[in-house]
Amino acid sequence: MDKLKLQNIKEIFAKISSTMDDNKDLLVELDSKAGDGDLGISMSAGFRAVINSDAMEKNNIRKFLMSAGMAVNEASPSSLGTIIFIGMIGGAKRLGDIEEIDARDAGNFFLGSAEAVMEKTGSKPSEKTILDSIIPAAQSLINSEKDLLESFADAYEAARQGMLATKEMKAVHGRAAYYQEKSIGFQDGGATVGMLIFESIYKYLQNQ
Repeated sequence: MDKLKLQNIKEIFAKISSTMDDNKDLLVELDSKAGDGDLGISMSAGFRAVINSDAMEKNNIRKFLMSAGMAVNEASPSSLGTIIFIGMIGGAKRLGDIEEIDARDAGNFFLGSAEAVMEKTGSKPSEKTILDSIIPAAQSLINSEKDLLESFADAYEAARQGMLATKEMKAVHGRAAYYQEKSIGFQDGGATVGMLIFESIYKYLQNQ
């Protein structure tokens, strides 16, 4: 498979939903160290909402991604749900009315998502957020000259390394920021969600 069609993207969201369900307890545990402890619940509910929403009836990639972002935001009772919504709208606008997505297109989508979040929230990399897994993965995709599967294998690894790096960062946003230096040593839940998204895409592609 060289490019993702709309149906592939819809199936990927079903895979992401399953992955969030499988990792609900992990995300709750991570979030309970410096947050409300509801991250796993909100991400599971948010992505499940996509596959049960009218987004699945859209016949255009941009419209589907925008509708999917709205579904996550409406069903997810956490700040990360809103951040994902902002990111998906920004990324979808970057793609325009494209009909198929290759590795570089995907990288542009995720980088556009990250830039929209940074513009809206004032956050930046190395502040212990989802950006720390999304941006390295996006850059890996943009720079890749490999096929789709290998490109996402590298992007998944870049997201994983970015996630692990958050253990050494101090949180500066959200409730975790109240912990200041005490937040160092804990893996960020948001960055873990970003990694799980790329893990889901990679595993989906492995089965195609």
